[in-house]
Amino acid sequence: MEYSKTFISEGMAQIIIYKVVSSEGETLERARSRAPVFYNPIMNMNRDSAILALGALQRRLSRPLTICEPMCGTGIRGIRMALEVPKVREIVLGDMSPHAVRLTEKNIGLNGMSERVRVRRMEANLLLSLHARPLARFDYTDIDPFGTPAPFIDTVARATKRDGMVALTATDMAPLCGVNVRACIRKYGSTSLRTGYSHESALRILIGSFIRGAAIHEVASKPVFSFFADHYIRLYMLLDRGKMRVDKSLREIGYLLNCSACKSIRSEKSGLDDRMRICEVCGSEMKAAGPLWLGNLADDDFCLDMIECSKDSFIGSNRRLINIIRKVRGEIDMPPGFFVLDELSSNLGVASRRLNPVIDGLRNAGFKAAVSHANNRGLKTDASVEAVKRIVLELNVKGV
Repeated sequence: MEYSKTFISEGMAQIIIYKVVSSEGETLERARSRAPVFYNPIMNMNRDSAILALGALQRRLSRPLTICEPMCGTGIRGIRMALEVPKVREIVLGDMSPHAVRLTEKNIGLNGMSERVRVRRMEANLLLSLHARPLARFDYTDIDPFGTPAPFIDTVARATKRDGMVALTATDMAPLCGVNVRACIRKYGSTSLRTGYSHESALRILIGSFIRGAAIHEVASKPVFSFFADHYIRLYMLLDRGKMRVDKSLREIGYLLNCSACKSIRSEKSGLDDRMRICEVCGSEMKAAGPLWLGNLADDDFCLDMIECSKDSFIGSNRRLINIIRKVRGEIDMPPGFFVLDELSSNLGVASRRLNPVIDGLRNAGFKAAVSHANNRGLKTDASVEAVKRIVLELNVKGV
Protein backbone atom coordinates (compact mmCIF):
# COMPACT_ATOMS: atom_id res chain seq x y z
CA MET A 1 0.00 0.00 0.00
CA GLU A 2 1.35 3.45 -0.94
CA TYR A 3 1.36 6.19 1.67
CA SER A 4 1.61 9.87 0.84
CA LYS A 5 3.60 12.18 3.09
CA THR A 6 2.75 15.40 4.85
CA PHE A 7 4.45 18.05 6.99
CA ILE A 8 3.53 18.55 10.64
CA SER A 9 4.85 20.82 13.38
CA GLU A 10 5.49 19.77 16.97
CA GLY A 11 7.32 21.98 19.40
CA MET A 12 10.04 23.82 17.47
CA ALA A 13 10.40 21.02 14.94
CA GLN A 14 8.82 20.53 11.55
CA ILE A 15 8.95 16.99 10.23
CA ILE A 16 7.67 14.78 7.46
CA ILE A 17 5.34 11.93 8.42
CA TYR A 18 3.36 9.37 6.50
CA LYS A 19 -0.21 10.51 5.93
CA VAL A 20 -2.66 8.05 7.45
CA VAL A 21 -6.27 7.52 6.40
CA SER A 22 -8.30 4.95 8.31
CA SER A 23 -10.47 2.46 6.45
CA GLU A 24 -14.16 1.98 7.24
CA GLY A 25 -14.53 0.42 10.68
CA GLU A 26 -10.83 0.89 11.48
CA THR A 27 -9.58 3.04 14.34
CA LEU A 28 -7.13 5.81 13.58
CA GLU A 29 -4.63 4.24 16.00
CA ARG A 30 -4.76 0.98 14.04
CA ALA A 31 -4.30 2.86 10.76
CA ARG A 32 -1.28 4.71 12.15
CA SER A 33 0.30 1.42 13.23
CA ARG A 34 0.12 0.18 9.60
CA ALA A 35 2.16 3.10 8.27
CA PRO A 36 5.81 2.37 7.36
CA VAL A 37 6.91 4.69 10.18
CA PHE A 38 4.74 5.27 13.23
CA TYR A 39 4.06 8.80 14.48
CA ASN A 40 1.67 9.13 17.43
CA PRO A 41 0.42 12.69 18.12
CA ILE A 42 -1.14 11.48 21.40
CA MET A 43 2.40 11.07 22.77
CA ASN A 44 3.11 14.78 22.31
CA MET A 45 2.83 15.34 26.08
CA ASN A 46 5.22 12.44 26.66
CA ARG A 47 7.76 14.19 24.44
CA ASP A 48 7.07 17.56 26.11
CA SER A 49 7.86 15.96 29.48
CA ALA A 50 11.16 14.68 28.06
CA ILE A 51 12.15 18.21 27.02
CA LEU A 52 11.48 19.54 30.52
CA ALA A 53 13.19 16.61 32.24
CA LEU A 54 16.23 16.99 30.01
CA GLY A 55 16.33 20.71 30.77
CA ALA A 56 16.21 19.93 34.50
CA LEU A 57 19.03 17.41 34.06
CA GLN A 58 21.07 20.02 32.20
CA ARG A 59 20.75 22.36 35.19
CA ARG A 60 22.22 19.66 37.43
CA LEU A 61 25.07 18.50 35.20
CA SER A 62 26.10 21.87 33.73
CA ARG A 63 27.88 20.26 30.77
CA PRO A 64 27.11 19.65 27.09
CA LEU A 65 24.84 16.60 26.95
CA THR A 66 25.07 13.42 24.91
CA ILE A 67 21.75 11.71 24.23
CA CYS A 68 20.54 8.43 22.77
CA GLU A 69 17.11 7.37 21.55
CA PRO A 70 17.54 3.88 20.09
CA MET A 71 13.95 3.53 18.76
CA CYS A 72 13.42 6.87 17.05
CA GLY A 73 10.65 6.34 14.47
CA THR A 74 10.30 9.69 12.69
CA GLY A 75 13.08 11.22 14.81
CA ILE A 76 10.74 13.82 16.31
CA ARG A 77 11.84 13.35 19.93
CA GLY A 78 15.57 13.60 19.26
CA ILE A 79 15.17 16.52 16.84
CA ARG A 80 13.09 18.42 19.38
CA MET A 81 15.73 17.81 22.05
CA ALA A 82 18.40 19.27 19.77
CA LEU A 83 16.23 22.30 19.01
CA GLU A 84 14.71 22.99 22.43
CA VAL A 85 17.24 21.95 25.07
CA PRO A 86 20.34 24.14 25.51
CA LYS A 87 23.87 22.75 25.33
CA VAL A 88 23.14 19.44 23.63
CA ARG A 89 26.41 18.24 22.12
CA GLU A 90 25.37 15.06 20.32
CA ILE A 91 22.26 12.95 19.80
CA VAL A 92 22.48 9.38 18.50
CA LEU A 93 19.22 8.00 17.13
CA GLY A 94 18.59 4.46 16.03
CA ASP A 95 15.95 2.26 14.46
CA MET A 96 15.71 -1.18 12.90
CA SER A 97 13.43 0.00 10.10
CA PRO A 98 15.11 1.27 6.92
CA HIS A 99 12.00 3.40 6.31
CA ALA A 100 12.42 5.03 9.72
CA VAL A 101 16.13 5.68 9.21
CA ARG A 102 15.56 7.31 5.78
CA LEU A 103 12.70 9.43 7.07
CA THR A 104 14.66 10.48 10.17
CA GLU A 105 17.62 11.50 8.01
CA LYS A 106 15.30 13.72 5.97
CA ASN A 107 13.78 15.22 9.11
CA ILE A 108 17.20 15.89 10.64
CA GLY A 109 18.22 17.78 7.49
CA LEU A 110 14.89 19.59 7.30
CA ASN A 111 15.52 21.04 10.77
CA GLY A 112 19.19 21.86 10.14
CA MET A 113 20.44 19.49 12.82
CA SER A 114 22.82 17.31 10.76
CA GLU A 115 25.89 18.41 12.74
CA ARG A 116 24.50 17.35 16.12
CA VAL A 117 22.02 14.57 15.35
CA ARG A 118 22.81 11.31 13.56
CA VAL A 119 20.85 8.12 13.02
CA ARG A 120 21.97 4.50 12.72
CA ARG A 121 20.07 1.51 11.41
CA MET A 122 20.59 -0.86 14.30
CA GLU A 123 18.68 -2.94 16.83
CA ALA A 124 18.22 -1.01 20.07
CA ASN A 125 20.05 -3.39 22.41
CA LEU A 126 22.98 -3.64 20.03
CA LEU A 127 23.26 0.13 19.74
CA LEU A 128 23.15 0.53 23.52
CA SER A 129 25.69 -2.28 24.03
CA LEU A 130 28.16 -0.47 21.77
CA HIS A 131 28.02 2.44 24.23
CA ALA A 132 28.23 0.38 27.43
CA ARG A 133 31.87 1.20 28.16
CA PRO A 134 32.86 4.11 30.43
CA LEU A 135 33.93 6.73 27.86
CA ALA A 136 31.14 5.97 25.40
CA ARG A 137 28.10 6.27 27.67
CA PHE A 138 25.34 8.83 27.27
CA ASP A 139 24.15 11.50 29.69
CA TYR A 140 20.53 10.74 28.84
CA THR A 141 18.95 7.69 27.22
CA ASP A 142 15.31 7.52 26.22
CA ILE A 143 13.48 4.21 25.76
CA ASP A 144 10.05 4.68 24.18
CA PRO A 145 9.00 1.33 22.69
CA PHE A 146 5.67 -0.01 21.55
CA GLY A 147 4.73 -2.14 24.57
CA THR A 148 7.20 -3.04 27.29
CA PRO A 149 10.64 -1.50 27.92
CA ALA A 150 11.68 -4.59 29.92
CA PRO A 151 13.99 -6.09 27.22
CA PHE A 152 16.07 -2.90 27.23
CA ILE A 153 16.53 -2.32 30.98
CA ASP A 154 19.87 -4.10 31.22
CA THR A 155 21.54 -2.40 28.26
CA VAL A 156 20.18 1.06 28.95
CA ALA A 157 21.51 0.91 32.52
CA ARG A 158 24.94 0.00 31.15
CA ALA A 159 24.90 2.61 28.36
CA THR A 160 24.09 5.61 30.58
CA LYS A 161 26.62 7.61 32.62
CA ARG A 162 26.58 7.06 36.35
CA ASP A 163 25.27 10.57 36.98
CA GLY A 164 22.99 10.50 33.95
CA MET A 165 19.32 9.79 33.46
CA VAL A 166 17.22 7.06 31.87
CA ALA A 167 13.69 7.70 30.61
CA LEU A 168 11.29 4.78 30.13
CA THR A 169 7.81 4.52 28.64
CA ALA A 170 5.56 1.47 28.98
CA THR A 171 2.27 1.02 27.11
CA ASP A 172 1.59 -2.60 28.10
CA MET A 173 -0.91 -1.61 30.76
CA ALA A 174 -2.80 -4.92 30.81
CA PRO A 175 0.08 -6.85 32.43
CA LEU A 176 1.08 -3.95 34.69
CA CYS A 177 -2.47 -3.29 35.92
CA GLY A 178 -3.39 -6.85 36.85
CA VAL A 179 -5.37 -7.86 33.75
CA ASN A 180 -2.64 -10.29 32.63
CA VAL A 181 -0.75 -11.21 35.78
CA ARG A 182 1.35 -13.99 34.24
CA ALA A 183 2.71 -11.59 31.60
CA CYS A 184 3.67 -9.12 34.35
CA ILE A 185 5.58 -11.84 36.18
CA ARG A 186 7.40 -12.82 32.97
CA LYS A 187 8.31 -9.27 31.93
CA TYR A 188 8.86 -7.50 35.23
CA GLY A 189 9.31 -10.25 37.82
CA SER A 190 6.34 -8.86 39.79
CA THR A 191 2.75 -9.74 40.53
CA SER A 192 0.24 -7.05 39.56
CA LEU A 193 -3.26 -6.45 40.97
CA ARG A 194 -6.48 -4.99 39.58
CA THR A 195 -7.29 -2.22 42.05
CA GLY A 196 -8.47 1.38 41.97
CA TYR A 197 -4.85 2.49 42.09
CA SER A 198 -3.53 0.05 39.45
CA HIS A 199 -1.96 2.81 37.36
CA GLU A 200 0.14 3.96 40.31
CA SER A 201 1.17 0.41 41.17
CA ALA A 202 2.07 -0.06 37.47
CA LEU A 203 4.54 2.81 37.83
CA ARG A 204 5.94 1.26 41.00
CA ILE A 205 6.36 -2.15 39.33
CA LEU A 206 8.31 -0.63 36.44
CA ILE A 207 10.46 1.49 38.78
CA GLY A 208 11.21 -1.55 40.94
CA SER A 209 12.08 -3.63 37.89
CA PHE A 210 14.52 -0.99 36.66
CA ILE A 211 16.14 -0.55 40.08
CA ARG A 212 16.70 -4.30 40.43
CA GLY A 213 18.04 -4.56 36.87
CA ALA A 214 20.47 -1.67 37.33
CA ALA A 215 21.60 -3.02 40.71
CA ILE A 216 23.09 -6.04 38.95
CA HIS A 217 25.74 -3.65 37.59
CA GLU A 218 26.06 -1.84 40.96
CA VAL A 219 24.25 1.15 39.51
CA ALA A 220 21.96 2.96 41.93
CA SER A 221 18.83 4.66 40.62
CA LYS A 222 15.81 6.58 41.84
CA PRO A 223 12.78 8.18 40.15
CA VAL A 224 12.93 11.95 39.91
CA PHE A 225 9.65 12.26 37.99
CA SER A 226 7.10 9.66 36.93
CA PHE A 227 3.46 9.73 35.89
CA PHE A 228 0.53 7.96 34.26
CA ALA A 229 -1.42 9.52 31.38
CA ASP A 230 -3.67 8.30 28.58
CA HIS A 231 -2.55 4.73 27.79
CA TYR A 232 1.02 4.78 29.14
CA ILE A 233 3.29 5.26 32.13
CA ARG A 234 6.46 7.32 31.96
CA LEU A 235 9.38 7.58 34.36
CA TYR A 236 12.71 9.38 34.65
CA MET A 237 15.41 7.58 36.64
CA LEU A 238 18.51 9.39 37.91
CA LEU A 239 21.54 7.13 38.14
CA ASP A 240 24.32 7.10 40.71
CA ARG A 241 27.25 4.87 41.65
CA GLY A 242 28.21 3.07 44.83
CA LYS A 243 27.19 -0.16 46.55
CA MET A 244 25.72 1.66 49.54
CA ARG A 245 23.43 3.74 47.31
CA VAL A 246 22.38 0.60 45.44
CA ASP A 247 21.53 -1.09 48.74
CA LYS A 248 19.58 2.00 49.85
CA SER A 249 17.45 1.85 46.70
CA LEU A 250 16.82 -1.86 47.12
CA ARG A 251 15.59 -1.31 50.67
CA GLU A 252 12.66 0.65 49.20
CA ILE A 253 11.47 -2.42 47.28
CA GLY A 254 8.56 -4.33 48.81
CA TYR A 255 4.88 -5.18 48.44
CA LEU A 256 1.53 -3.40 48.42
CA LEU A 257 -1.28 -5.32 50.07
CA ASN A 258 -4.88 -4.58 49.17
CA CYS A 259 -8.07 -5.59 50.99
CA SER A 260 -11.01 -5.84 48.61
CA ALA A 261 -13.42 -6.11 51.55
CA CYS A 262 -12.74 -2.83 53.38
CA LYS A 263 -10.43 -1.12 50.82
CA SER A 264 -7.51 -0.95 53.25
CA ILE A 265 -3.99 -0.58 51.78
CA ARG A 266 -0.76 -1.58 53.50
CA SER A 267 2.87 -1.71 52.40
CA GLU A 268 5.52 -4.19 53.52
CA LYS A 269 9.24 -3.78 52.86
CA SER A 270 10.15 -7.20 54.21
CA GLY A 271 9.14 -10.52 52.70
CA LEU A 272 5.57 -11.77 52.96
CA ASP A 273 4.17 -14.56 55.12
CA ASP A 274 0.61 -15.71 55.75
CA ARG A 275 0.19 -13.51 58.84
CA MET A 276 0.98 -10.36 56.84
CA ARG A 277 -1.79 -11.18 54.37
CA ILE A 278 -4.48 -10.72 57.05
CA CYS A 279 -6.14 -7.30 56.99
CA GLU A 280 -5.55 -5.48 60.27
CA VAL A 281 -8.82 -3.58 59.83
CA CYS A 282 -11.41 -6.25 58.98
CA GLY A 283 -9.55 -9.57 59.20
CA SER A 284 -10.08 -10.47 55.53
CA GLU A 285 -7.34 -11.91 53.35
CA MET A 286 -5.31 -9.28 51.49
CA LYS A 287 -3.78 -9.71 48.06
CA ALA A 288 -0.24 -8.51 47.35
CA ALA A 289 1.30 -6.69 44.40
CA GLY A 290 5.05 -6.71 43.99
CA PRO A 291 7.89 -6.66 44.44
CA LEU A 292 7.63 -2.97 43.57
CA TRP A 293 8.98 0.45 44.52
CA LEU A 294 7.54 1.87 47.76
CA GLY A 295 9.39 5.20 47.80
CA ASN A 296 8.50 8.54 46.26
CA LEU A 297 7.53 8.74 42.60
CA ALA A 298 9.37 12.03 42.17
CA ASP A 299 11.96 14.40 43.60
CA ASP A 300 10.64 17.80 44.68
CA ASP A 301 13.61 19.85 43.49
CA PHE A 302 13.62 18.10 40.13
CA CYS A 303 9.91 18.82 39.64
CA LEU A 304 10.52 22.47 40.50
CA ASP A 305 13.34 22.59 37.94
CA MET A 306 10.98 21.14 35.31
CA ILE A 307 8.42 23.84 36.07
CA GLU A 308 11.13 26.51 35.87
CA CYS A 309 12.26 25.14 32.50
CA SER A 310 8.68 25.33 31.24
CA LYS A 311 8.65 29.09 31.86
CA ASP A 312 11.30 29.55 29.16
CA SER A 313 9.46 27.31 26.72
CA PHE A 314 6.18 27.15 24.83
CA ILE A 315 5.64 23.94 26.87
CA GLY A 316 4.58 26.24 29.70
CA SER A 317 1.28 26.56 27.83
CA ASN A 318 0.73 22.79 28.13
CA ARG A 319 -1.48 23.16 31.19
CA ARG A 320 -2.22 19.45 31.43
CA LEU A 321 1.47 18.53 31.78
CA ILE A 322 2.19 21.34 34.25
CA ASN A 323 -0.80 20.26 36.34
CA ILE A 324 0.45 16.66 36.35
CA ILE A 325 3.89 17.83 37.55
CA ARG A 326 2.24 19.83 40.34
CA LYS A 327 0.01 16.93 41.37
CA VAL A 328 2.97 14.54 41.40
CA ARG A 329 4.79 17.03 43.66
CA GLY A 330 1.78 16.96 45.97
CA GLU A 331 2.11 13.18 46.30
CA ILE A 332 5.71 13.30 47.58
CA ASP A 333 6.13 11.73 51.04
CA MET A 334 2.65 10.17 50.84
CA PRO A 335 2.22 6.41 51.41
CA PRO A 336 1.99 4.32 48.22
CA GLY A 337 -1.44 3.70 46.73
CA PHE A 338 -4.59 5.79 47.02
CA PHE A 339 -8.28 5.47 47.86
CA VAL A 340 -10.85 5.91 45.10
CA LEU A 341 -13.60 7.95 46.68
CA ASP A 342 -16.39 6.29 44.68
CA GLU A 343 -15.23 2.84 45.85
CA LEU A 344 -15.13 3.94 49.48
CA SER A 345 -18.58 5.51 49.23
CA SER A 346 -19.99 2.35 47.67
CA ASN A 347 -18.33 0.29 50.40
CA LEU A 348 -20.07 2.47 53.02
CA GLY A 349 -23.40 2.44 51.20
CA VAL A 350 -23.58 6.24 50.85
CA ALA A 351 -23.66 8.63 47.93
CA SER A 352 -20.27 9.58 46.53
CA ARG A 353 -18.97 12.93 47.74
CA ARG A 354 -16.99 15.69 46.12
CA LEU A 355 -13.28 15.09 46.71
CA ASN A 356 -12.21 18.54 47.91
CA PRO A 357 -14.34 18.55 51.11
CA VAL A 358 -12.91 15.14 52.00
CA ILE A 359 -9.37 16.46 51.48
CA ASP A 360 -10.17 19.53 53.61
CA GLY A 361 -11.67 17.34 56.33
CA LEU A 362 -8.58 15.12 56.45
CA ARG A 363 -6.22 18.10 56.56
CA ASN A 364 -8.25 19.70 59.36
CA ALA A 365 -7.90 16.41 61.25
CA GLY A 366 -4.10 16.62 60.96
CA PHE A 367 -3.56 14.28 58.01
CA LYS A 368 -1.86 14.86 54.69
CA ALA A 369 -4.21 14.65 51.72
CA ALA A 370 -4.08 15.40 48.00
CA VAL A 371 -5.63 14.40 44.67
CA SER A 372 -3.84 11.59 42.85
CA HIS A 373 -2.38 12.59 39.49
CA ALA A 374 -3.43 9.17 38.14
CA ASN A 375 -7.13 9.49 38.99
CA ASN A 376 -9.06 12.69 39.64
CA ARG A 377 -11.25 10.73 42.07
CA GLY A 378 -8.20 9.26 43.79
CA LEU A 379 -7.33 10.35 47.34
CA LYS A 380 -3.68 10.27 48.40
CA THR A 381 -3.38 10.46 52.17
CA ASP A 382 -1.47 9.18 55.17
CA ALA A 383 -4.78 8.57 56.97
CA SER A 384 -6.03 5.04 57.55
CA VAL A 385 -9.06 3.75 55.69
CA GLU A 386 -11.08 4.02 58.91
CA ALA A 387 -10.19 7.73 59.28
CA VAL A 388 -11.12 8.44 55.65
CA LYS A 389 -14.43 6.62 56.06
CA ARG A 390 -15.22 8.66 59.19
CA ILE A 391 -14.74 11.89 57.25
CA VAL A 392 -16.89 10.61 54.37
CA LEU A 393 -19.68 9.63 56.78
CA GLU A 394 -19.52 12.99 58.59
CA LEU A 395 -19.80 14.83 55.26
CA ASN A 396 -22.68 12.59 54.26
CA VAL A 397 -24.56 13.52 57.43
CA LYS A 398 -23.90 17.23 56.76
CA GLY A 399 -24.91 16.78 53.12
CA VAL A 400 -21.65 18.36 51.92
